[in-house]
Amino acid sequence: MKKISIIFLSLLVAILITGCGAEKEVKVQTLVCTTTENDEDMDIEQVISMTYKNDKLKQMKMEVNTKLNNSAIKENWEAFKKSMDENNEVFEKEGISSKVVVNDQNYEYNTILDIDFDKASEEDLKEQGFDGLKDEEGTLEESKEAAEKDGATCIIK
Repeated sequence: MKKISIIFLSLLVAILITGCGAEKEVKVQTLVCTTTENDEDMDIEQVISMTYKNDKLKQMKMEVNTKLNNSAIKENWEAFKKSMDENNEVFEKEGISSKVVVNDQNYEYNTILDIDFDKASEEDLKEQGFDGLKDEEGTLEESKEAAEKDGATCIIK
């Protein structure tokens, strides 16, 4: 019985000294990049939010908000919506969703794409034009630099 007690105490001391497999701290950051284009006909704002865990892209949400300003273009609102609808089909698959929100009174057409890279298949990502992002090795800082080089304004949250 004494040997069992000594073995038990030895194991307990070993566990206390080495710890119980302490987990690495998870670093979660979100990069939010915005680009805008304004002219006499329309205003377009694109906001992309990318969530990284330990510098690995996990989630992305992209919103493109278009508002018509010109009265001549507003007269063709229905044709504009039809054209936009042809390019922005609703998409619902595991890990990927897209939707369109239209405000006829204010002549606004908004598209929203949401991707969970842990759940989305590479095939579905490719269908949406995002192939290769799931396993991309780039860091949050590299993504920020590239977006700012392309004219976006970015912040890290």
